[in-house]
Amino acid sequence: MQVSLLVTGSRGDVQPFIALGATLMSRGHSVVLATHGDFESLVRESGLDFAELPGSPRDFLAHPALTEALQQGASLFKAARKVPRPTQEHIRLLASRVEDVCKGADLVVNSVLSRIMFEDNGTSPWASLTWWPLNPTKQWPAMIAPQSRLGPVYNRLTHRMAGLLDWISIRGYRKQADMPALPFGAPYRELGRDVPLLCPVTREMFTEPSDWPALSQFTGYWFWDREWTPSAELVDFVESGDAPVSLSFGSIWPVHQPEKTLEKVLGVVRSHGRRLVLVGGGPDNVPDDVFRVDDVHYPWLFPRSSAIIHHGGCNTTGEALRSGIPQVVVPTFADSPFWAAQVHRMGVSPAPVPFSKFTAERLDEALGKALTDRDMAKRAAEVGEAVRAEKGTETAVDVLEDWVVRWNDRRKASDSV
Repeated sequence: MQVSLLVTGSRGDVQPFIALGATLMSRGHSVVLATHGDFESLVRESGLDFAELPGSPRDFLAHPALTEALQQGASLFKAARKVPRPTQEHIRLLASRVEDVCKGADLVVNSVLSRIMFEDNGTSPWASLTWWPLNPTKQWPAMIAPQSRLGPVYNRLTHRMAGLLDWISIRGYRKQADMPALPFGAPYRELGRDVPLLCPVTREMFTEPSDWPALSQFTGYWFWDREWTPSAELVDFVESGDAPVSLSFGSIWPVHQPEKTLEKVLGVVRSHGRRLVLVGGGPDNVPDDVFRVDDVHYPWLFPRSSAIIHHGGCNTTGEALRSGIPQVVVPTFADSPFWAAQVHRMGVSPAPVPFSKFTAERLDEALGKALTDRDMAKRAAEVGEAVRAEKGTETAVDVLEDWVVRWNDRRKASDSV
């Protein structure tokens, strides 16, 4: 069948879709992945067809107004308002490109963000992906809420508030694109109920609660094991002494002050007698005990690290869990505080070091625990083994293939009435 994958966002959003597309392709399906032009070379490297969607994650993440607001301690909602909204022309172009990519597809899979610009025309089955547990439940709070253990009433209330905030955020885009409004206060209500909603997160962290809809499922992470060879220089650096600490802030690097951040982190790393591998950020010129690399395959680097310092994106968190190495999370905004809280709860990470409190003293305490706590090291190894045993993309494709059969059978039965 012909499958159209739609995803907007950062590399951490796109790479799991590449993994899904590669698995679909291995089963004989034709796949086109529609995303920003920033990731065309990565998509084509995987062998998938590419379709470009307008815009770039840098338009938001690297905008000076966002960086300044977050550095001053603003919440994501206050900081986001500082960044100019896309024009109506841009929004309509995005909706038009999404519609074009979906024409003739036997299956469409979108992320919750790209779902905003997607309209179901009833001609083909579709499904969606969420990066965090999205459906309301009494078992845990919504992603955006403090992860307090205040019970079912509190949990339900946070999901109700999250749905309202989502609706407020989405309604303007839908209106400017001349698209029908999504349900008031619950714009994602149909996901998991009427169409499959997949969450590519390890079942070591979550399993489906009893009050979730039947089509909502945790699959395990979607990992893309690309063909990648490290440089001889990187291999020599990693193997020339004790395992280094790895530092990766991914798409959030623009929010940091790179030179000051490196100085802060390196001072702490040195105090513990370690060297540093710096991934994708920081100044171009670094000391001899730092190796700077723009692009690295995490499954190669992370297991060779003594600890992993990262920003708490869903995909990076998954790679850190898979490695079996303790991690230190410096969450900034969006879902990163949520993942930081989860890995701490699992016992594979010390308490998070929030961006607004990212001091050398706090980092020293957290890194020291990650490097020396034997119980944490044992727990991280256990979780890593479990995560590596999961087959996330295979599970997801099983669900999607079954859904297409069921949808088509239901369509035939309806047509015959």
